[in-house]
Amino acid sequence: MSAISMYTPAERLGQAVVVVVGLVFAITVAGVVLRAGPGDGGIAATPRPSASPTAPTVKFTQDTCCTQTARLMRATWESSEKAIKATFQLTPDPGFACAATLDPSGTTGVLSCQGLLRGATDYVATLSLTVGRDTFRYEQKFKTMGDRLTDVKWFTEFENPTGDPLACAAASIRIVQNYTAKQDPMTAEQILATAKAYNKSRDPGLDPVAIATIQKRLDPNNNYHYYRFGSREEATKSAVYWLVRSGKPVHVISLAGQHDPVLIGFTGVFGTFYDDPANTITQVIVEDPQRGDMRPETANRRPDKYRTPGFQTGQPLALDEWYGDEWWLRFTYAGVVSGVNIDRNDGAYSTPHWAGQFVLLVDDADAEWPSDREGRVKWH
Repeated sequence: MSAISMYTPAERLGQAVVVVVGLVFAITVAGVVLRAGPGDGGIAATPRPSASPTAPTVKFTQDTCCTQTARLMRATWESSEKAIKATFQLTPDPGFACAATLDPSGTTGVLSCQGLLRGATDYVATLSLTVGRDTFRYEQKFKTMGDRLTDVKWFTEFENPTGDPLACAAASIRIVQNYTAKQDPMTAEQILATAKAYNKSRDPGLDPVAIATIQKRLDPNNNYHYYRFGSREEATKSAVYWLVRSGKPVHVISLAGQHDPVLIGFTGVFGTFYDDPANTITQVIVEDPQRGDMRPETANRRPDKYRTPGFQTGQPLALDEWYGDEWWLRFTYAGVVSGVNIDRNDGAYSTPHWAGQFVLLVDDADAEWPSDREGRVKWH
Protein backbone atom coordinates (compact mmCIF):
# COMPACT_ATOMS: atom_id res chain seq x y z
CA MET A 1 0.00 0.00 0.00
CA SER A 2 2.17 2.82 -1.30
CA ALA A 3 1.65 6.35 -0.07
CA ILE A 4 2.77 8.09 -3.31
CA SER A 5 0.34 10.80 -4.52
CA MET A 6 0.31 13.18 -7.47
CA TYR A 7 2.59 16.24 -7.31
CA THR A 8 1.33 19.79 -7.70
CA PRO A 9 2.97 21.96 -10.41
CA ALA A 10 4.90 23.77 -7.73
CA GLU A 11 6.12 20.52 -6.32
CA ARG A 12 7.26 19.30 -9.74
CA LEU A 13 9.43 22.40 -10.07
CA GLY A 14 11.03 21.43 -6.81
CA GLN A 15 12.24 18.18 -8.34
CA ALA A 16 15.23 19.98 -9.80
CA VAL A 17 16.89 19.42 -6.47
CA VAL A 18 16.94 15.93 -5.02
CA VAL A 19 17.92 15.55 -1.43
CA VAL A 20 18.74 12.12 -0.11
CA VAL A 21 19.12 11.86 3.60
CA GLY A 22 20.75 8.70 4.97
CA LEU A 23 19.43 7.46 8.22
CA VAL A 24 20.83 4.88 10.58
CA PHE A 25 18.32 2.18 11.25
CA ALA A 26 18.17 1.17 14.89
CA ILE A 27 17.08 -2.27 15.95
CA THR A 28 16.58 -3.04 19.64
CA VAL A 29 15.82 -6.24 21.44
CA ALA A 30 16.78 -5.39 25.00
CA GLY A 31 16.68 -1.62 24.80
CA VAL A 32 20.04 -1.41 23.02
CA VAL A 33 20.25 0.38 19.70
CA LEU A 34 22.13 -1.66 17.10
CA ARG A 35 23.56 -0.19 13.93
CA ALA A 36 22.52 -2.05 10.80
CA GLY A 37 25.31 -3.59 8.79
CA PRO A 38 25.73 -5.74 5.72
CA GLY A 39 23.23 -8.58 5.82
CA ASP A 40 21.26 -6.96 8.65
CA GLY A 41 18.36 -4.56 8.59
CA GLY A 42 18.80 -1.37 6.60
CA ILE A 43 16.84 1.84 6.37
CA ALA A 44 16.71 4.73 3.94
CA ALA A 45 14.57 7.85 3.83
CA THR A 46 13.58 9.51 0.57
CA PRO A 47 11.82 12.86 1.07
CA ARG A 48 9.27 14.14 -1.39
CA PRO A 49 10.00 17.62 -2.74
CA SER A 50 8.96 20.42 -0.43
CA ALA A 51 10.23 23.64 1.03
CA SER A 52 11.52 21.75 4.06
CA PRO A 53 12.50 18.22 2.99
CA THR A 54 14.47 17.20 6.09
CA ALA A 55 13.47 13.65 7.00
CA PRO A 56 12.57 12.87 10.60
CA THR A 57 14.57 10.26 12.48
CA VAL A 58 12.75 6.95 12.81
CA LYS A 59 13.64 4.06 15.12
CA PHE A 60 12.27 0.55 14.62
CA THR A 61 12.05 -2.15 17.28
CA GLN A 62 11.62 -5.66 15.89
CA ASP A 63 12.45 -8.55 18.15
CA THR A 64 14.58 -11.40 16.77
CA CYS A 65 15.72 -9.25 13.85
CA CYS A 66 17.27 -9.65 11.28
CA THR A 67 18.81 -12.94 10.12
CA GLN A 68 16.45 -15.31 11.99
CA THR A 69 13.43 -13.06 12.26
CA ALA A 70 10.20 -14.54 13.57
CA ARG A 71 7.61 -15.34 10.93
CA LEU A 72 5.02 -13.19 12.71
CA MET A 73 5.65 -9.64 11.51
CA ARG A 74 5.33 -7.15 14.33
CA ALA A 75 7.59 -4.11 14.69
CA THR A 76 7.08 -0.83 16.50
CA TRP A 77 8.30 2.47 15.09
CA GLU A 78 9.01 5.84 16.65
CA SER A 79 9.50 9.12 14.78
CA SER A 80 11.21 12.30 15.90
CA GLU A 81 8.47 14.29 14.14
CA LYS A 82 4.69 14.06 14.25
CA ALA A 83 3.22 12.22 11.26
CA ILE A 84 -0.30 12.62 9.94
CA LYS A 85 -0.32 9.39 7.95
CA ALA A 86 1.54 6.06 8.03
CA THR A 87 1.41 3.24 5.50
CA PHE A 88 3.31 -0.02 5.23
CA GLN A 89 4.24 -2.25 2.29
CA LEU A 90 5.96 -5.61 2.51
CA THR A 91 7.92 -7.05 -0.42
CA PRO A 92 7.50 -9.75 -1.60
CA ASP A 93 3.75 -9.65 -1.11
CA PRO A 94 2.86 -12.16 1.65
CA GLY A 95 -0.60 -12.79 0.22
CA PHE A 96 -2.50 -11.32 3.18
CA ALA A 97 -3.04 -7.88 4.67
CA CYS A 98 -0.29 -5.88 6.35
CA ALA A 99 -0.82 -2.47 7.91
CA ALA A 100 0.76 0.35 9.90
CA THR A 101 -0.92 1.95 12.89
CA LEU A 102 -0.49 5.58 13.91
CA ASP A 103 -0.94 6.45 17.56
CA PRO A 104 -2.75 9.69 18.51
CA SER A 105 0.60 11.27 19.33
CA GLY A 106 1.58 10.91 15.69
CA THR A 107 5.07 9.77 16.66
CA THR A 108 4.65 6.03 17.27
CA GLY A 109 2.94 3.05 15.72
CA VAL A 110 3.11 -0.64 14.86
CA LEU A 111 3.78 -2.56 11.65
CA SER A 112 2.03 -5.94 11.50
CA CYS A 113 0.68 -8.61 9.17
CA GLN A 114 -2.32 -10.91 9.61
CA GLY A 115 -0.56 -14.22 8.96
CA LEU A 116 2.79 -15.97 9.28
CA LEU A 117 5.33 -14.94 6.65
CA ARG A 118 7.10 -17.52 4.51
CA GLY A 119 10.13 -19.09 6.11
CA ALA A 120 13.73 -18.47 5.00
CA THR A 121 12.63 -15.52 2.85
CA ASP A 122 14.26 -12.11 2.36
CA TYR A 123 11.75 -9.30 2.93
CA VAL A 124 11.80 -5.52 2.62
CA ALA A 125 9.39 -3.64 4.86
CA THR A 126 8.74 -0.06 3.73
CA LEU A 127 7.18 2.44 6.11
CA SER A 128 5.92 5.66 4.50
CA LEU A 129 5.34 8.59 6.85
CA THR A 130 3.59 11.78 5.83
CA VAL A 131 4.86 14.75 7.84
CA GLY A 132 3.21 17.98 6.84
CA ARG A 133 3.17 18.03 3.02
CA ASP A 134 6.11 15.61 2.72
CA THR A 135 6.24 11.83 2.62
CA PHE A 136 9.34 9.91 3.68
CA ARG A 137 10.08 6.24 3.06
CA TYR A 138 12.03 3.96 5.40
CA GLU A 139 13.15 0.51 4.29
CA GLN A 140 14.02 -2.36 6.57
CA LYS A 141 15.50 -5.61 5.29
CA PHE A 142 15.19 -8.87 7.17
CA LYS A 143 15.14 -12.62 6.58
CA THR A 144 12.63 -14.88 8.29
CA MET A 145 13.77 -17.98 10.13
CA GLY A 146 13.72 -21.32 8.34
CA ASP A 147 12.41 -24.54 9.85
CA ARG A 148 14.97 -24.46 12.65
CA LEU A 149 16.96 -21.96 14.65
CA THR A 150 20.73 -21.97 14.24
CA ASP A 151 23.50 -21.21 16.72
CA VAL A 152 21.48 -22.21 19.78
CA LYS A 153 24.21 -22.97 22.29
CA TRP A 154 23.66 -26.08 24.42
CA PHE A 155 24.35 -26.39 28.15
CA THR A 156 24.46 -29.54 30.26
CA GLU A 157 22.27 -30.34 33.22
CA PHE A 158 25.25 -32.05 34.83
CA GLU A 159 27.48 -29.13 35.81
CA ASN A 160 27.93 -31.16 38.98
CA PRO A 161 28.12 -34.77 37.73
CA THR A 162 27.53 -36.14 41.23
CA GLY A 163 24.63 -33.86 42.12
CA ASP A 164 20.93 -34.57 41.98
CA PRO A 165 19.58 -34.42 38.40
CA LEU A 166 17.29 -31.45 39.02
CA ALA A 167 18.82 -28.82 36.76
CA CYS A 168 17.34 -29.85 33.39
CA ALA A 169 14.90 -26.91 33.31
CA ALA A 170 17.60 -24.58 34.60
CA ALA A 171 19.95 -25.66 31.81
CA SER A 172 17.19 -25.11 29.24
CA ILE A 173 16.52 -21.66 30.70
CA ARG A 174 20.22 -20.97 30.23
CA ILE A 175 20.02 -22.15 26.60
CA VAL A 176 17.16 -19.72 25.89
CA GLN A 177 18.77 -16.86 27.79
CA ASN A 178 22.05 -17.21 25.95
CA TYR A 179 20.28 -17.39 22.58
CA THR A 180 18.00 -14.40 23.05
CA ALA A 181 20.25 -12.05 25.03
CA LYS A 182 23.64 -13.24 23.78
CA GLN A 183 24.92 -13.39 27.32
CA ASP A 184 25.37 -16.05 29.96
CA PRO A 185 25.27 -14.46 33.44
CA MET A 186 24.38 -17.55 35.50
CA THR A 187 25.19 -21.24 35.51
CA ALA A 188 22.41 -23.82 35.53
CA GLU A 189 23.09 -24.56 39.20
CA GLN A 190 22.75 -20.85 40.03
CA ILE A 191 19.54 -20.57 38.00
CA LEU A 192 18.12 -23.62 39.79
CA ALA A 193 18.91 -22.19 43.22
CA THR A 194 17.50 -18.76 42.39
CA ALA A 195 14.37 -19.87 40.55
CA LYS A 196 13.09 -22.36 43.14
CA ALA A 197 11.66 -19.43 45.08
CA TYR A 198 9.22 -18.83 42.20
CA ASN A 199 7.72 -22.32 42.23
CA LYS A 200 3.96 -22.49 42.72
CA SER A 201 4.13 -26.16 43.59
CA ARG A 202 6.18 -28.66 45.58
CA ASP A 203 8.25 -29.61 42.56
CA PRO A 204 11.80 -30.37 43.81
CA GLY A 205 13.15 -28.79 40.63
CA LEU A 206 11.48 -25.97 38.69
CA ASP A 207 7.81 -25.88 37.75
CA PRO A 208 6.35 -23.98 34.76
CA VAL A 209 5.77 -20.79 36.76
CA ALA A 210 9.37 -20.72 37.97
CA ILE A 211 10.66 -21.34 34.45
CA ALA A 212 8.64 -18.46 33.00
CA THR A 213 9.47 -16.11 35.86
CA ILE A 214 13.22 -16.59 35.88
CA GLN A 215 13.34 -16.50 32.07
CA LYS A 216 11.97 -12.95 32.14
CA ARG A 217 14.12 -11.88 35.07
CA LEU A 218 17.22 -12.96 33.20
CA ASP A 219 16.11 -11.06 30.08
CA PRO A 220 13.18 -8.59 30.37
CA ASN A 221 12.55 -8.94 26.63
CA ASN A 222 11.64 -12.61 27.06
CA ASN A 223 7.90 -12.89 27.71
CA TYR A 224 7.47 -16.61 28.28
CA HIS A 225 4.17 -18.02 29.56
CA TYR A 226 2.99 -21.59 29.97
CA TYR A 227 0.14 -23.16 27.97
CA ARG A 228 -1.75 -26.41 28.60
CA PHE A 229 -3.03 -28.86 25.97
CA GLY A 230 -5.30 -31.86 26.10
CA SER A 231 -3.43 -33.93 23.51
CA ARG A 232 0.19 -34.52 22.54
CA GLU A 233 -0.68 -33.81 18.91
CA GLU A 234 -2.02 -30.35 19.71
CA ALA A 235 0.90 -29.65 22.02
CA THR A 236 3.37 -30.55 19.27
CA LYS A 237 1.58 -28.51 16.62
CA SER A 238 1.41 -25.57 19.02
CA ALA A 239 5.10 -25.87 19.88
CA VAL A 240 6.03 -25.60 16.19
CA TYR A 241 3.57 -22.74 15.70
CA TRP A 242 5.05 -20.76 18.58
CA LEU A 243 8.58 -21.53 17.44
CA VAL A 244 8.09 -19.93 14.03
CA ARG A 245 5.77 -17.21 15.38
CA SER A 246 8.24 -16.04 18.04
CA GLY A 247 11.59 -17.02 16.57
CA LYS A 248 12.60 -18.30 20.02
CA PRO A 249 13.13 -21.80 21.48
CA VAL A 250 10.14 -23.52 23.09
CA HIS A 251 10.23 -25.29 26.46
CA VAL A 252 8.44 -28.66 26.25
CA ILE A 253 7.69 -30.17 29.65
CA SER A 254 8.07 -33.92 29.26
CA LEU A 255 8.71 -37.11 31.24
CA ALA A 256 5.44 -36.53 33.15
CA GLY A 257 6.60 -33.07 34.19
CA GLN A 258 10.11 -34.00 35.26
CA HIS A 259 12.10 -32.93 32.21
CA ASP A 260 12.41 -29.88 29.93
CA PRO A 261 13.90 -30.38 26.45
CA VAL A 262 13.98 -27.34 24.17
CA LEU A 263 12.35 -27.45 20.74
CA ILE A 264 14.38 -25.47 18.17
CA GLY A 265 13.03 -26.77 14.85
CA PHE A 266 10.95 -29.25 12.89
CA THR A 267 10.80 -30.99 9.53
CA GLY A 268 7.76 -30.64 7.35
CA VAL A 269 5.66 -27.60 6.44
CA PHE A 270 4.02 -24.92 8.53
CA GLY A 271 1.87 -22.52 6.54
CA THR A 272 0.47 -19.05 7.17
CA PHE A 273 -1.85 -19.81 10.10
CA TYR A 274 -2.40 -22.35 12.86
CA ASP A 275 -4.97 -24.51 11.09
CA ASP A 276 -3.54 -24.10 7.59
CA PRO A 277 -4.34 -27.33 5.67
CA ALA A 278 -0.76 -27.31 4.38
CA ASN A 279 0.64 -27.86 7.88
CA THR A 280 2.60 -31.11 8.07
CA ILE A 281 5.01 -32.03 10.86
CA THR A 282 7.10 -35.18 10.45
CA GLN A 283 9.85 -34.61 13.02
CA VAL A 284 10.67 -32.30 15.90
CA ILE A 285 14.22 -31.06 16.52
CA VAL A 286 15.22 -30.75 20.15
CA GLU A 287 18.17 -29.92 22.35
CA ASP A 288 18.32 -31.85 25.61
CA PRO A 289 20.44 -30.80 28.63
CA GLN A 290 20.81 -34.40 29.83
CA ARG A 291 20.82 -36.64 26.79
CA GLY A 292 23.42 -34.52 25.04
CA ASP A 293 25.91 -35.00 27.87
CA MET A 294 28.46 -37.54 26.66
CA ARG A 295 30.78 -37.64 29.69
CA PRO A 296 31.43 -41.10 31.19
CA GLU A 297 30.93 -39.81 34.75
CA THR A 298 27.25 -39.00 34.02
CA ALA A 299 26.45 -42.22 32.16
CA ASN A 300 24.79 -43.77 35.23
CA ARG A 301 21.90 -41.30 34.88
CA ARG A 302 19.19 -43.25 33.05
CA PRO A 303 21.60 -45.57 31.24
CA ASP A 304 18.60 -47.20 29.52
CA LYS A 305 18.18 -44.07 27.35
CA TYR A 306 20.54 -43.36 24.48
CA ARG A 307 22.63 -40.22 24.37
CA THR A 308 24.05 -38.52 21.32
CA PRO A 309 25.90 -35.28 20.52
CA GLY A 310 22.91 -34.50 18.29
CA PHE A 311 21.07 -33.36 21.40
CA GLN A 312 23.65 -30.59 21.73
CA THR A 313 22.91 -29.07 18.33
CA GLY A 314 19.38 -30.27 17.56
CA GLN A 315 18.36 -33.92 17.36
CA PRO A 316 15.54 -34.87 14.94
CA LEU A 317 12.94 -37.13 16.54
CA ALA A 318 10.25 -38.86 14.50
CA LEU A 319 6.75 -38.40 15.83
CA ASP A 320 6.32 -42.05 16.79
CA GLU A 321 9.29 -41.70 19.16
CA TRP A 322 8.22 -38.23 20.29
CA TYR A 323 4.72 -39.47 21.13
CA GLY A 324 5.63 -42.95 22.33
CA ASP A 325 8.71 -42.56 24.53
CA GLU A 326 8.27 -41.80 28.22
CA TRP A 327 11.19 -39.36 27.95
CA TRP A 328 9.15 -37.18 25.59
CA LEU A 329 5.35 -36.93 25.32
CA ARG A 330 4.15 -40.43 26.12
CA PHE A 331 2.74 -39.28 29.45
CA THR A 332 0.86 -36.17 30.52
CA TYR A 333 2.07 -33.97 33.35
CA ALA A 334 1.77 -36.03 36.52
CA GLY A 335 -0.02 -34.62 39.55
CA VAL A 336 1.95 -36.77 41.95
CA VAL A 337 5.56 -38.00 41.54
CA SER A 338 7.20 -40.26 44.17
CA GLY A 339 4.43 -39.42 46.60
CA VAL A 340 4.83 -35.64 46.17
CA ASN A 341 2.04 -33.52 44.67
CA ILE A 342 3.79 -31.36 42.06
CA ASP A 343 0.65 -29.75 40.61
CA ARG A 344 0.14 -25.99 41.01
CA ASN A 345 -1.12 -25.42 44.56
CA ASP A 346 -1.19 -21.65 45.19
CA GLY A 347 -4.94 -21.37 44.64
CA ALA A 348 -4.70 -19.15 41.55
CA TYR A 349 -6.44 -21.83 39.44
CA SER A 350 -8.71 -24.74 40.20
CA THR A 351 -7.03 -28.12 40.45
CA PRO A 352 -5.99 -30.29 38.78
CA HIS A 353 -4.18 -27.66 36.75
CA TRP A 354 -1.04 -29.01 35.08
CA ALA A 355 -1.90 -32.60 35.96
CA GLY A 356 -3.32 -34.54 33.02
CA GLN A 357 -2.17 -31.91 30.52
CA PHE A 358 0.73 -31.39 28.13
CA VAL A 359 2.56 -28.19 28.99
CA LEU A 360 4.65 -25.80 26.88
CA LEU A 361 6.36 -22.53 27.67
CA VAL A 362 6.61 -20.05 24.80
CA ASP A 363 7.39 -16.39 24.22
CA ASP A 364 3.96 -15.02 23.30
CA ALA A 365 5.16 -11.36 23.36
CA ASP A 366 2.59 -10.53 26.06
CA ALA A 367 4.73 -8.13 28.08
CA GLU A 368 1.81 -6.91 30.18
CA TRP A 369 0.75 -10.32 31.51
CA PRO A 370 2.56 -11.60 34.66
CA SER A 371 4.94 -14.50 34.14
CA ASP A 372 3.30 -16.53 36.87
CA ARG A 373 -0.01 -16.72 34.99
CA GLU A 374 -1.10 -19.06 32.23
CA GLY A 375 -0.77 -17.54 28.76
CA ARG A 376 -3.87 -15.85 27.39
CA VAL A 377 -3.14 -15.50 23.65
CA LYS A 378 -5.78 -17.22 21.50
CA TRP A 379 -4.65 -18.35 18.06
CA HIS A 380 -7.36 -20.73 16.87
